[in-house]
Amino acid sequence: MRLEVKELELADYDLLENIKAAFYRLWKLKSAVFVMTLIGLVLSFIFVSFVGVRTNYKATSTIFSAAYGSISESNVGVSAMNTYSNLLNSNRVCEKAAAELNNALYTADVLKTMVEEEDIIISGANANSKYFGYKIDLVAIAEDPSDAVNIANAMANAFVVEINDIVGGGTLQVLDEAREVEESKNISVVLVALIFSGVMFVFASLLVFAKEFFSEKVYTIAQCEQNNDLVLGLIPNVKEKGII
Repeated sequence: MRLEVKELELADYDLLENIKAAFYRLWKLKSAVFVMTLIGLVLSFIFVSFVGVRTNYKATSTIFSAAYGSISESNVGVSAMNTYSNLLNSNRVCEKAAAELNNALYTADVLKTMVEEEDIIISGANANSKYFGYKIDLVAIAEDPSDAVNIANAMANAFVVEINDIVGGGTLQVLDEAREVEESKNISVVLVALIFSGVMFVFASLLVFAKEFFSEKVYTIAQCEQNNDLVLGLIPNVKEKGII
């Protein structure tokens, strides 16, 4: 039993020595890791140039339900705008919005596609009556700020008209029309560069570490002792000429 414990201790010691030697070699080969990191950075720039950086603008219109003097009618409107929020991509809503926009670039089919691709969404609605939103946001995203504002307002108006027609009243209203936009990029150049260079750094480091860890070469006296080799002396690593 004592022999087995001693063997385990020696095995742990040998493992630690190999790990130390691998880290030592990793530090010596840091220039190779640095070069691989630079390659990752260059690849990130190639990726960004291939994908392209686009600026998107987001505009938001707010819809709510209010029937002054009648709480029950207001609740009907709240229920309807939550329950029928999926009608946003219906032909009737998109056609009404396209007619209001009166822009050849944004036909009913184009608006419907934007809804399907989530460039036009309703935020805050919930089909579960326990979590009904009493105020919902209609968000439109476009590459032109004025287009984003116009689309958000047109789709909000069209949605309000359609839902009011369904419930047979006028409780649904546009509370706040979109006037300002939020700017965003489709991709972050800095984030992409960090990811690519970081991945290459980790990959290169692991590659060097694994190669040196499993290498049969020895870099320390302790590694020689793992095989009970007799060390008679050390040959110094001399880089300057003329020195023996």
